[in-house]
Amino acid sequence: MFSWTNKRAIERFNAVSVEFDEIKFCESQPLTFQSVPWPMLRSPLHLTAEDIDWSAVEEFFRTARLAVGEGEYKTMVEKAHRRFHPDKWRARGLL
Repeated sequence: MFSWTNKRAIERFNAVSVEFDEIKFCESQPLTFQSVPWPMLRSPLHLTAEDIDWSAVEEFFRTARLAVGEGEYKTMVEKAHRRFHPDKWRARGLL
């Protein structure tokens, strides 16, 4: 068993973000809770919808800002902002 760390949380967010942005969700490959790159420090094994709130997301991005370079952080925030925008989800047929 491995320990869950903030570094792992950021790495997972980045990896799942790439997959999420590339996947064409459909009936045979549906959108699931686990396929969304939730910006959370909590382990995905224990993450529930109730855990996702404004303060937890802010904590993730505060931690990420300290862990990655300023340029990477800015790109991460900009991409996340676009990724979670409702118009983007509508355009992808997710809403």
